[in-house]
Amino acid sequence: MPAHLVLPRLLMSPATFAAAVLTTVMMLPHGSGFAALPSPGADPSRDFSLSVTVDFPDDITKGPFDTERLDQVMATVQETGATRVNWMYYGSIDPSDPYRGNIWESHWATHAPATLAAIGEPLTAAVKAARARGLKIYGMLKPYNGGLSGTYPLGSKEAGSKSKIQRIGGTIQQLIPFLEAHPDMRLQREPLPAAAAGPVREIVLRKSDAGATRLTPDQVRIWVSPDNHRYRPLALVPTGRVGVEPAPREVRDYHGQILTRAGEPVTTVRLQGLSLTAPYVVLTTTFAEGLGDFRNTPVGMLTVAADGGQELPCVLATHAALWIRPRDFRTYGLEFDMGYGHLPITLDAPWTGAKGDPWKPFSGEDEFAEETLFGKGPAGGFIGFALGKNSHLAAAPCEAYPEVRALWLGWVRAMLDAGVDGVNLRISAHGTLSDEPEAYGWNPPVLAAYRERHGPGPIDRVKLAAIRGDFYSQFVEAASGLVRSRGKKLEVHLHAEAFRPDPVFGQQNGVPSGIDFQWKRWIESGWVDEVYLRTSWFEAAEDPLGAKSTVRSRLTRALADPVADDMIRTARAHGLPITLNRYIGRAAGLEEYLDDLALIARDGRFAAFDVYEFFDLAQSDPERPGLTPRAGRVAGLQERWKRLRPPAATPP
Repeated sequence: MPAHLVLPRLLMSPATFAAAVLTTVMMLPHGSGFAALPSPGADPSRDFSLSVTVDFPDDITKGPFDTERLDQVMATVQETGATRVNWMYYGSIDPSDPYRGNIWESHWATHAPATLAAIGEPLTAAVKAARARGLKIYGMLKPYNGGLSGTYPLGSKEAGSKSKIQRIGGTIQQLIPFLEAHPDMRLQREPLPAAAAGPVREIVLRKSDAGATRLTPDQVRIWVSPDNHRYRPLALVPTGRVGVEPAPREVRDYHGQILTRAGEPVTTVRLQGLSLTAPYVVLTTTFAEGLGDFRNTPVGMLTVAADGGQELPCVLATHAALWIRPRDFRTYGLEFDMGYGHLPITLDAPWTGAKGDPWKPFSGEDEFAEETLFGKGPAGGFIGFALGKNSHLAAAPCEAYPEVRALWLGWVRAMLDAGVDGVNLRISAHGTLSDEPEAYGWNPPVLAAYRERHGPGPIDRVKLAAIRGDFYSQFVEAASGLVRSRGKKLEVHLHAEAFRPDPVFGQQNGVPSGIDFQWKRWIESGWVDEVYLRTSWFEAAEDPLGAKSTVRSRLTRALADPVADDMIRTARAHGLPITLNRYIGRAAGLEEYLDDLALIARDGRFAAFDVYEFFDLAQSDPERPGLTPRAGRVAGLQERWKRLRPPAATPP
């Protein structure tokens, strides 16, 4: 039996047990409310394996791949001690295939043409390369990855170059052909109440508290654009008032921390007597020095109103963007409604950019220094808004359509045809990003199924989530039957960060909201052969990227979380091997990551550890032969793995 399918149960001595429990308890945050971790119950000499996940579109951003470099990928995987590769699948490259993907045509996939010309369909080539090295290879599918949430500003030269489908601010940067042909099958927004019409008459800016502010209406400047590109300033100097008013709603940040409770007094700046008709607006301030004090999340900071004070729906933007970043509204355009609206900014931040350039984020030596997006929030100094709400999520298909589930099964079939040893389903992806992901999933077939089951009346969101969960479970069941009919294994990711009743925004980011992913049903129905436990938030952003230490993402804390513990216990109760999936390119330094590997290797509940992802281990460089190792990670993994395994079990 393959090593990663074995989960033996060995006993510890009483002294070792006591020491392990004490160490675990001491590492948990004080007052966290988490239960203590169960005792590790195995020696590292037991059957335990290592795997590496390859998300190949990332790899071709740095350099091209041919068959020789692909072989070096597999050789590098083996160097770490891993015996298995997980390969992300994004659809066929055949233009005539109805299940075609086009991620290879993304603007950042610089070396895709040369790579595809050299190796052909990537998964097929990877299977051949893995087999030649004696490695197992599983196909990994992200069903909700219908493309990228990012946009090209409407006024930019790139607009419409990759997709003709628009969302507020621009055209989508990459959308699979299926969704390009069926844009209404993307996850749809719940109906909005009737909104007021007419120009913007008032802009309301709120701090997160009632502290004093240096910001006054006359220090605000307004920029406008007809197409979210190259904004121009208005000569208008706003008037209005500053005061302390009750907060209209609760405000939490990306990490779930409450900044403002509903009804609490907050300092409020009202810009009044306006008549703004431009579809895209940016607010800046006149401050060029000093410490800013007007701080809040964008979604908590700004609202706009029409005549009579009626609030107008709008979406927000800052510097932040996941692709093409950072954004400068004077020379390019902004990214609206992309999930960054929950990261606090300081509106009156001074101009601290290089050479006095206003609003340009600080640039440092670290690879993450230019993007303080996930920890400290994006650079301040301005906020943008556009009227309206997006009718659909950018690139996430709705599970309720039979055509969508057929598409997903077509991808599963294609992976099996490529010769993989099994299929792994991972829900998180890049097509669901929004400041309000919970508002989506109200597609006609979902509502029809809801009415058939529950009749007329107001929609109950919990019941609606169950309806959607039933549709997704239909896919899991069908995928299981298809995979097993080929004599292969089906794995699923259990997203401990998101599969919970009350996730904070950052935990849910990158995963569809408003759906009950019925993971216990998948296990108890016998559809699943193995599970991958994932605790990391989107892009491993629990802790600030580039930080020197971790808090939220500390592994002992993550595993002690009640949801993660329930997932582990349920999988073990049904005899399913568990692999811990963990980002290596994260806030944690290499030593902490290697300690995480050692912790899991000694924990009898786990069968394997998955290193995510290969891009952070070694990269192709068009100017150099072979692959270039990154940050000593391959050598570090190799050395630590040898220390964990007895000499007889060390791979040659």
